[in-house]
Amino acid sequence: MIEPDATSAALASWTTRGIHRADVTDAWQAALTDNYGPWQVHRTVGPQFTASVKNRDFRGLRVVECVCDPCTGRRLPQLIAKDDQAYIGVQITKAGSEKFHFGSDVVGVGPGDLLIWTSNQPMEFTVIEKLHKVSLVLPWTAVQDRLPRGARFNGTMIDSRRGIGAVLFGHVATLAEQMDLLGDTDQAAVRRATLELLTAAMNHRVDAPPQGLAMRYLKQLQDYVLLNLQDENMTPTSIAAANRMSPRYVHMLFAQTGASVSSWIKAQRLARCSEDLRSRAYRDAGVAEIAYAWGFSDPTHFSRAFKQQFGMNPREYRERARSDTMK
Repeated sequence: MIEPDATSAALASWTTRGIHRADVTDAWQAALTDNYGPWQVHRTVGPQFTASVKNRDFRGLRVVECVCDPCTGRRLPQLIAKDDQAYIGVQITKAGSEKFHFGSDVVGVGPGDLLIWTSNQPMEFTVIEKLHKVSLVLPWTAVQDRLPRGARFNGTMIDSRRGIGAVLFGHVATLAEQMDLLGDTDQAAVRRATLELLTAAMNHRVDAPPQGLAMRYLKQLQDYVLLNLQDENMTPTSIAAANRMSPRYVHMLFAQTGASVSSWIKAQRLARCSEDLRSRAYRDAGVAEIAYAWGFSDPTHFSRAFKQQFGMNPREYRERARSDTMK
């Protein structure tokens, strides 16, 4: 098992040094499992095999730095079933080479490569030459809400030489080097930045949900908004929380209507206000009263928005409607 380093409560380390040769394979398997989730080392490591692992946990994210000689490991369905939760790994390779098997796909990685993988699929790795890698391991739930709802992600190579991939690669490398110097406040900021960078890179590679499913989710959101138009505190964030979606995905769905979430809500409220201003049932209700009833908290803002939408202020609109009714 990995034991905390004496110089830092946040640092844990493990090495094959001092382990009896006959026990190294089992110890290596335990170290992999401690850091990356359940793995099986199904081939005995070589007699000269050496490895070392350091990890640092901060706010639910783990940075793992690993150096090891050639070896193999695999995650079978029965091992995946042992996981308490799914997680995602972001691996940068600093030296050496490694090969991954994801089902029928084979991915080779070398110095400078960036690989993102998920724990919910069977896979196998083979270290070809002495490897030095840094991985960021975090719960899938930490990024799931930041991706489009229903999106599928099975892991991929990201171009680490340009664009968002280059930024993410440098971020993970720097994180491993500077983690010991980060205080609690710094760690919170770094965690947010890490998640933003990671999801930005993943958003280019996720499989978007089928169009029919997206439209169904949009209809769900619109129905919720219409039922809660009178709630002046309704926001995109509260809508997302009530429907168990991420704010990012809510904005993405409403973008299909050609309007932002807030603009769509405002248009629906203005439409209801215009109906009440024309209705005989509300002829004794004040303009401000009607505005408040449909979620507008500022009469001046309401009047301005109403005029922009209908070409006249609410009182003029009501008078015009009464005049037209009497003709």
